[in-house]
Amino acid sequence: MTARQLRWQDPEGLDTINSIVKKLIPNWTNGLHAVQLELVSAILDGMDLLCCTATGEGKSAAFSIPTLVLLEYNKHPNVYVAGLPTRKRPIGVVVTPTKGLADNIARLFAIFCCYTHEFRTRFTSFQS
Repeated sequence: MTARQLRWQDPEGLDTINSIVKKLIPNWTNGLHAVQLELVSAILDGMDLLCCTATGEGKSAAFSIPTLVLLEYNKHPNVYVAGLPTRKRPIGVVVTPTKGLADNIARLFAIFCCYTHEFRTRFTSFQS
């Protein structure tokens, strides 16, 4: 009988996500919202998602927290439950429709201490 592979969506994984978020973002006294936790755990388990919500409902946190979680999980493996799926060097690519939104997301990543490189391009029309 083989051991069951832990997933971030399992109770142990959800507890780990919550622990990391509370440790690294203490001003979020209530942690992630339920829908954010559901999205973050699914992303960490490698699922492809499409999330459509109103402005201000936590989409930026939902896609940035997985990187933060993996960085912390990898940095302190003895602190958290072993066996959750991880990536040695997690990265995220964010494509936005406006430079203003890109600036806001870059600031969010900087606050979370997981923003390491900035590459923004200006739209160029390829029309003849």
